[in-house]
Amino acid sequence: MSAPALGLVLLSVCLHAGWNLLGKGRAPSLAFFVLAMGCGALVLSPILWLGPSPATLPPAFWGWLVASGLCQMLYMGGLAWAYARGDISVLYPVARALPVVLVPLVSVGALGSRALTSLDMLGMGLILIGALCLPLTDRQALSPSTYLTPAFGFALLAALATAGYSLIDNQALLLMVQHGHSGLLAGGHFMVLQALASCAWGVPTVLLLRVERRRLSSLWRRERIAIPLTGIMVLSTYGLVLVAMALTEEVSLVVAMRQLSIPLGVLLGVWWLRERAAPAKWLGTAVMLAGLWVVALP
Repeated sequence: MSAPALGLVLLSVCLHAGWNLLGKGRAPSLAFFVLAMGCGALVLSPILWLGPSPATLPPAFWGWLVASGLCQMLYMGGLAWAYARGDISVLYPVARALPVVLVPLVSVGALGSRALTSLDMLGMGLILIGALCLPLTDRQALSPSTYLTPAFGFALLAALATAGYSLIDNQALLLMVQHGHSGLLAGGHFMVLQALASCAWGVPTVLLLRVERRRLSSLWRRERIAIPLTGIMVLSTYGLVLVAMALTEEVSLVVAMRQLSIPLGVLLGVWWLRERAAPAKWLGTAVMLAGLWVVALP
């Protein structure tokens, strides 16, 4: 991998862990993330003026975009509601890693993709074992009650939504390339359009939920720096990875190295937010990271 590509991936890793840390530390809520996505889309909207106009894209693309926006909104909501109820050093790895298991299973079962290899199955098994280790402490045994919690449920919602928009985005980007967009321009345009679609779903959801609605005015008053910063970080994370993939032929290595955000997220949660540093948490993170590398590398 070239030095520029490596640098972009590492920057993306830091930004991904960073915006999750900001979301956890700023009274985590869907309202915060919806405001952040809206600000990020507004700041980066000039990208839409580059290359072919999105208005020329077929109706099928807009259907995929609407579905992707819904999944993105559910992802942000799942993260926010999970972080409000538990440690980011436990929930971030779960939400980040489980889609690596879910996407291939859906691709094989529903979309007829290639069969999973024994290495794929080994990697997925390691990811699941690592996820089971994360919440364990010296005083906590392995039991269903450890995992049947609202925090874990919302983290699972975030993981399922990630799997959903990952599969949908692939179809939408393919249509964009077929209608005259380069790979990079398709990624840049879709990055902004998806954020706008997410806001289109998120705004009415926030207004319908009383707890979220009541946070809007105080969030905008207290977090005028954190909100746009988070939004730019969220959108830029995806853009940097697209550019890195364009700069190297080792795409699988880019995918694998993105998972370095998992131990970074755990480290920041323990160090910055003073979350419990149980040995099982570090063991689970290491096992999960090994599984991610086995799945990602050919």
